[in-house]
Amino acid sequence: MEADLKAALLTAYARLLRPLVQILLRNGISYSEFADTAKRVFVNTAATHIGKGKAEVSAAQIAIQTGLSQRETQEILDGRSQPAVNTNLARIAALLTAWHSDDRVVGPYGLPLELQPREPGCMDFETLVREYCPGADHGPLLSQLIAIGVVRQTDDGWLRVLTRTYLPDVDAPDSVERIGYAVERLVETVDFNRQQQDPEQRLFERTVTADFGLKEEDLPALEGFVRQRGQQLLEEIDNWVTLRDKPDLERGDRAVQTGLGIYHFVDGWKN
Repeated sequence: MEADLKAALLTAYARLLRPLVQILLRNGISYSEFADTAKRVFVNTAATHIGKGKAEVSAAQIAIQTGLSQRETQEILDGRSQPAVNTNLARIAALLTAWHSDDRVVGPYGLPLELQPREPGCMDFETLVREYCPGADHGPLLSQLIAIGVVRQTDDGWLRVLTRTYLPDVDAPDSVERIGYAVERLVETVDFNRQQQDPEQRLFERTVTADFGLKEEDLPALEGFVRQRGQQLLEEIDNWVTLRDKPDLERGDRAVQTGLGIYHFVDGWKN
């Protein structure tokens, strides 16, 4: 039974890796670079898993579980690994959501208001950044928003937001980070649900499939329908979440990172 489970897991992971490896090859990432990254993930994940409830985790313990040598494991634990690339993806998404849902910056009919970059005593762009993107420097962030085309500065100096949704260019680091977040969260949801015996405790995760396929000429109509209805649903949920009181950590509130993702798949399309 254990051998069957391992074989099934490896088959599932091979299926999961196929589109990810396509992305790596398309961007010039070699197998050795991928293997180094996988090695770091194995070590760091094992360290977190073994370390729960323990004061210290040794390289030997991690090496036994991962099958790596103790020397390789220790090198990774010592921090001799490639640093992560920092992007503003999460900050931009949070800022655009706030600009379209916070009552202080939304006008009649739900339209986002134009803001001054800095206007003491009023709700301005700097205040919006301070509240929704803690730790961010509003100046460089504004420059990036203008450069990527989601905010425009008018001739008289006001800032106008142009979109609620940020879809990074394919070659931008933000786009790569978006892939990581999307796949990671989907897999974590599926894995969480597999471990829950009680269906009521499982997170919402559903798929709609055309049982007999769809005529190719009908695909554009489906794409338009999904974009319209999917965006509408996401905005409704986004507004609901935004209107909740923010967790007060000093008061003892526990903050939970949560959300919803929707994706449209077409098997083998334009590979």
